[in-house]
Amino acid sequence: MNRQMAGAVARGPESRALDDFLLRATTTPAGLVVGGEAGIGKTTFVLDARERAAAQGFHVLMTRGSPSEVTLSFAGLADLLSQVAGEIIDRLAPVQRDALNRILLRGADVPSPDERAAAAGLLSVLGHLSTEAPVLIVVDDVQWLDSASAAAVRFAVRRVWGPLGVLVTFRTGDPGARDAAQWFEMATPDAVARITMTPLSLGGVHALIASRLGQVLPRPTMHRIYEISGGNPLYALELARAAADGLPLDRQLPDSLAALVRHHVKDVSPDAAELLLAAACTPAPTVDIVARAAGLSPREVIDLLESGDAARAVVVSGQRIRFAHPLIATGCYTEADPARRREMHRRLAEVVDAPELKARHLACAATSGDAATLTELDTASAITRSQGAPAAAAELLELAIALGGDTPIRRLIAARYHFEAGSLAAARQHLKELGEELPAGIIRGSARMLQGAIDGYDGSFTVAVDGLLAGVDEVGEVADLRLQGLLLLAPGLGITGRAREALDCARAALVCAESIDDHTARSQAMSMWVLLSFMYGRGLDRSTLDEALRLQSRTDVMHVNMRADAVCALVDVWSGDIASGRRRLAAIKAECVEHGSELDAIWVDQHATMAAIWSADFEAAQRITTEMVHRADQMGGHHARLFALTSTAFVAAYTGDVDTARGAATSALELAERTGAVDLQVGPRTCLAFLDVSRADHQRALQILRPLVDTFDPALGTEIPRCGWIPEAIEALTATGNVDGAEVLVKALQDNGIRHNRAWMLAMAARGSALCLAARGDLEGAEAAAELALTHHDHLTMPFERARTQLLLGQLQRRRRRRQLASATLSDAERRFRELGAALWATRAKSERARHPGPEADDLGLTPVEARIARMAAAGYSNKEIAAQVFLSIKTIEMNLSSVYRKLGIRSRTQLHSRLDIDKSREIPDS
Repeated sequence: MNRQMAGAVARGPESRALDDFLLRATTTPAGLVVGGEAGIGKTTFVLDARERAAAQGFHVLMTRGSPSEVTLSFAGLADLLSQVAGEIIDRLAPVQRDALNRILLRGADVPSPDERAAAAGLLSVLGHLSTEAPVLIVVDDVQWLDSASAAAVRFAVRRVWGPLGVLVTFRTGDPGARDAAQWFEMATPDAVARITMTPLSLGGVHALIASRLGQVLPRPTMHRIYEISGGNPLYALELARAAADGLPLDRQLPDSLAALVRHHVKDVSPDAAELLLAAACTPAPTVDIVARAAGLSPREVIDLLESGDAARAVVVSGQRIRFAHPLIATGCYTEADPARRREMHRRLAEVVDAPELKARHLACAATSGDAATLTELDTASAITRSQGAPAAAAELLELAIALGGDTPIRRLIAARYHFEAGSLAAARQHLKELGEELPAGIIRGSARMLQGAIDGYDGSFTVAVDGLLAGVDEVGEVADLRLQGLLLLAPGLGITGRAREALDCARAALVCAESIDDHTARSQAMSMWVLLSFMYGRGLDRSTLDEALRLQSRTDVMHVNMRADAVCALVDVWSGDIASGRRRLAAIKAECVEHGSELDAIWVDQHATMAAIWSADFEAAQRITTEMVHRADQMGGHHARLFALTSTAFVAAYTGDVDTARGAATSALELAERTGAVDLQVGPRTCLAFLDVSRADHQRALQILRPLVDTFDPALGTEIPRCGWIPEAIEALTATGNVDGAEVLVKALQDNGIRHNRAWMLAMAARGSALCLAARGDLEGAEAAAELALTHHDHLTMPFERARTQLLLGQLQRRRRRRQLASATLSDAERRFRELGAALWATRAKSERARHPGPEADDLGLTPVEARIARMAAAGYSNKEIAAQVFLSIKTIEMNLSSVYRKLGIRSRTQLHSRLDIDKSREIPDS
């Protein structure tokens, strides 16, 4: 990504406005006025505009206003004219030519430039240039353009009727900003569009920092940078550079930004400065809290904050005090003397009631921890965690540890909270601080279980399972701790390929939960059992799921895969009610983000991505995946990266981005293999196979699926999350001649589909049956099976899969020489693929529609099957390639070719080519 485009990351509306502006300017006068605060990215925007316009053939004339040059007459116009060829100016009328040459310091013999002549000269220059190509005038920071240049530009642009674009930017919040917004007019009243650049999103800040600095910062750091910068690109980059150098952002701003804050509040009175500090010390300042902390009346606080330079720093709206920019709040805090900060926190601790706020203020006011302060922090941490904020809860414990309350229990709980929030490195560090010599017992067992859980997200899954087994054993019969371990162990066993042990572990968790008088714990155990038993072919335990939903706590924090409502969402998606499942997942994701549960957000996103893909909503899938990649980069850990890579691969594969799909899926597969994640290899293998089948490379698809085919156990079910690979395997097996192997998979889908009433299984079974019957030569039965598959699709909202079944049906109809019907079916399939954005499959359907049996072969007395095989053989296909294309075994191809040779009285493919008069270039089908 080049430097200009990096700054335009995540600026869709601005980019679209620029595209529209440049398009209008190619034929008619068009203007675009762009406003925004300092550092928001206006200059980067105009550099991008200049680059795009030049690429489109515009003459680009650009100048930048500067406060140091605002008194220099014609400084800006000289910049614009310096980008005009001298011969154009030399062709102007003498008075205009002399005026412009004088501005360019070319020694014209006149005492000073005439302003009207200069403006007329610029108009003539624009007229000359626009006869050759569209012209773009760019004025960055127009509020600092000198008045003579401004007058000349305004004079000229409102008189041009040809292809001209005028792009100006101005800084909002400065004196005269409103005038700048109305800076110029053009030939028609509606020619000028106006936009205001908005701050970047968190994802945009991430992308900007990654592209500019070439590194990814931890997610908590990225969040803090985003909060302080308010999404301002310039501020975010300065903060990121400081954070990368180890600067503690909560205690010190980088020099450049500290100077900016000091300039903003330099003339604030001492009394007002004290109020600003009070407001900066609390996350949601109000007039009442600040007044009580400062010992003033609310009226006095309002008067001080609404007068002088304080009014530029904050806005008072009712009771709320809001800083003009988050950076000012941080600067007011970090610039204050540490003693002043401690005193203000002490005062605030006396006037706030919320346990978390009171504890934070007490901790920030102290230099060492007394028992009362440590107790307040412990209590506030537990309350904060119960309210769904594990990261904040961990911070409170770390305040206690920093004040001298470093105990194994606090370290262990802080590690757990960081793990829940997705801060894996911080969690590991706390466990490391516990040391290697913990005595045997509950604390060591708990530490081992937590270490195992962390290893599962960032280490080795096999090591994670070993650690969890050891931890569960060491906590013994302490039921609540044992249950925590079993609930982490059960999915870990499944991920490492030990499905039956995973089910046994989930059952053990159910039994353990019965001995605990805790509704939330019982709900978690039930949810885990329902999830795993569904995935591993036991069907839906509806009564247990309903009970888990009834018992689920709406306040207690739990891992999302143990939440009954999350399991319910997945069951909806996997059972075929994808729309309902997507709505549930979106609501759960919003909760995860609100609570700062990063690991849970990743878990939801990977399921939401597949649900969007199955719905053929590839645009939504791409949005989710982009956010996943950002989150995974910031969090670190192989679990998050694996999910992000797999999701990226699937989106790219379905939309036809072959290189991205293959690269991401291959990386995901390597990561899964390296970490012992046997079950998590299924997704990347399925994606790679789908990509190969999309390109009709069935041999390669079968090769990547071979481990799954060889270890397939129908008793463990055929649910879509674990067996989405089966349709690809059936097509690859039939195309390469192993119809018997394909029929085993078809039967498993058919049996389980009937048993559990799964529309997806029944549709895939019928489509697979059609492939098998076609491979055995029963085209009539194959067509009937494909028609049956479409009836099952009526109960399944998976548009892509329906179009894929239509494609097969059209192929079968064509092979049965039902040409008109086949053409209609294939045309409809192609249209659907194109509407969905499935480029590879649209091309494949188009190729099938264009293919038709040749009359040359028919005239020679060949059957339709023999005719097609003969034409492909004459075109240079090998027997294996022909088998893959027509869904027959290699042996059947050989038998048909022998029959063709006999009927035609020939002995070789060379003679066949000559006899059929085949043009090879027309016979090779598109892949």
